[in-house]
Amino acid sequence: MKTKIRLEDINKTDPFKVPDHYFEQFNKEIMKRLPPIKTPEFQPVPLREKVRPWIYMAAMFVGLFIIIQFLTKNAGNQSTRSSATYDSGMQSATIPSDKYWSTVEISEEEFYQYLEDQLSEDEYYDYIYNEFYATQDM
Repeated sequence: MKTKIRLEDINKTDPFKVPDHYFEQFNKEIMKRLPPIKTPEFQPVPLREKVRPWIYMAAMFVGLFIIIQFLTKNAGNQSTRSSATYDSGMQSATIPSDKYWSTVEISEEEFYQYLEDQLSEDEYYDYIYNEFYATQDM
């Protein structure tokens, strides 16, 4: 049969005790056990070690500059070649082809009509209408 322990029956004194003068001598005992502190000797840093990160950064920027120049020159060469062949096929081009992505001339009204036709063909109107009113009902 188990006996029930009540809180009133438990002794209220602390069963653990700290040895006498423990905290007074604690620091001294710890310091005795540690190895002696060795101070490192000062060694000057050579100039090349100080300058090395700056040289690496300068080389990185020079490399980026060369890559950008190479890519822009290639893109420029390709656009002049394609525009030259396109212009040779066109008899009358009023808009310079190097300023626009296309030489097709349409009015603003024609452009909006084209967009509206695309929206109605692809049934985007119904989709947008259903999405808007479906969220309104909730």
